[in-house]
Amino acid sequence: MYTDGNFCQVKSDSPIQPEIDVALDEGRLKKNMKTCAFITLGCKVNQYETQAIRESLAAKGFVETTPEQAADLYVINTCTVTSASDEKSRQHIKKVKRKNPRATVVVTGCYAEADAETIKSIEGVDYVITKDKEACLAEIISRDTVHRVPAEESIYNLKISHFAGHTRAFLKIEDGCDMYCSYCIIPYVRGGIKSRRPQDILEEAKRLIQNGYQEIVLTGIHLGAYGKDVQGKYQLPDIVYMLSNLSDLGRLRLSSIEINEITTDLIDLVRHTKKICPHFHIPLQSGDDVILRRMNRKYSSSQYSELLDGIRAKMHLPSFTTDVIVGFPGEKEVHYQNTVDLCEKAGFSRVHIFPYSAREGTPAAKMTDHCQPQTIRQRKARLEVAAKNLVFSYKKQFVNSCAEILVEAERDIKTNKLCGYSERYIKVLFDGPDTIKNSIVSVRIDEITPSFTTGTLQ
Repeated sequence: MYTDGNFCQVKSDSPIQPEIDVALDEGRLKKNMKTCAFITLGCKVNQYETQAIRESLAAKGFVETTPEQAADLYVINTCTVTSASDEKSRQHIKKVKRKNPRATVVVTGCYAEADAETIKSIEGVDYVITKDKEACLAEIISRDTVHRVPAEESIYNLKISHFAGHTRAFLKIEDGCDMYCSYCIIPYVRGGIKSRRPQDILEEAKRLIQNGYQEIVLTGIHLGAYGKDVQGKYQLPDIVYMLSNLSDLGRLRLSSIEINEITTDLIDLVRHTKKICPHFHIPLQSGDDVILRRMNRKYSSSQYSELLDGIRAKMHLPSFTTDVIVGFPGEKEVHYQNTVDLCEKAGFSRVHIFPYSAREGTPAAKMTDHCQPQTIRQRKARLEVAAKNLVFSYKKQFVNSCAEILVEAERDIKTNKLCGYSERYIKVLFDGPDTIKNSIVSVRIDEITPSFTTGTLQ
C-alpha cells in the first residue's frame, strides 16, 4: 500500500466498493473536505444524475463551488457517445487534478461504464463509480455505511428537488435503451429499459413545483420506451397525462422521442392539453432509407415525413427539432442530398448536426466504407446553411403574434434584455423588470432575424 499521509491504496476487495482503486484517508474526508464542484458532459439524463449527486453531497455538508475554482472534491459525470467524448472526459480529469493536486476526483457516467480500467489508470483518479452505485456516491466518499444498490433498483434511488443553474427542471423517468443503433454504444453501457414508478415521478414533480419550477422536461435515454419493462402497465402518455393534471405546474415538455413511439394518444394529449408544449424533438439521423437501414433505425424516410404531416394536421404550427448525423459510413452524395431534402420538407425549427465519428465497440465502426473527414466537414457546413434557413422560416410565422415565455433567471449577456423560451422553444429577447424572472409571461414577437428574436412584454 502506498500512502503519503493523505492517500492510501484500497484493495480491490474493499467491503465498501470493489470498483474503488484509490481512496482518501477517512479522517481527511470527514473533517476537511467540504467544497465540491461538478463537470457534466453529455445528455439531459447526465445533467439530471449530476443534480441527484449534488443534492446527496449537499446533505453531507459539502458546499458547491465552480469547476474553475479549487475544490476539495470534483465529480466528473462523463459521456462516451463518441471517442471525442472520452478524450474530453480525460482532459477534464487531468485539468482538475492540476488545479488542486490534493483534491479527490470522482469519475462516473457512461465512460466509467464503458472503460473503467482506462479511467482507473489515469493518475489522480480516486473513485470510479458505476451507474448502479451513483445513488450512494455520497456515502461511499464520506465513508459512511454503504448499502449496496442493485443495478435494477438504482434508478429509483436517484431523486432531485432542485435543478441548479436551470430555469427548467429535467425529470428523468426512464433509463436504458434497446434500440442498438449501429453507431451507438449507449445500450451496451446503460443496459436495457428501466422505468421509474409513476408514484416516484409524481412525488418528484411535486417537489420541483413546490421549489418554484414552472416547467418540467421529461427525459430518459429512450423516453418513448417508458413502461416497456413492465409489460406496458404504464406508458409515456399515462405519465404525461398524470403530470399535466398537476394544478401548479406551468408547462410540461418532452425531450427526445423516436418517431415510431409517438402514438395517437400522445399526439391527442399534446393537442388538447395547453400545459403540454407543442414541441417534438424527433431524431432523424438520416433522410435516406439506405443509410437508415445501415444505422439500424426502425423507420423509413416516408414514415418520418408522414408522421410530421399528421401532427401538423392536428395542431397549429407545432415545433419539430431533430438530430442529424452526416458522413455515416457508406453515405454518398445522393444519400446526403436526400437528408437535406427531407429536412427542408420537415420544416424543422432547430437541427442539431453531428459529424459521424466512429465509436469503438459499435457495428458501424467496423464498416469499411467510411467517408473522408473533409467530405464530412463539407456536408456538415452545407447542412448548417440549410438548417439556418429553416429556423428563420419557421420563426417568421410568429411575427405579430403572442407567445408564452418562461423568463430565464439570467438576462441575455449580449443585450442585457430579459430572455426566455416559448412553448415552441423559440428564444425571445425583450425588455422588462427582474421581478418577472422565472415566471411565464405573454410576449408579442416583433422581429425575427437570423441571429435573434425580439418582442414586447404584454
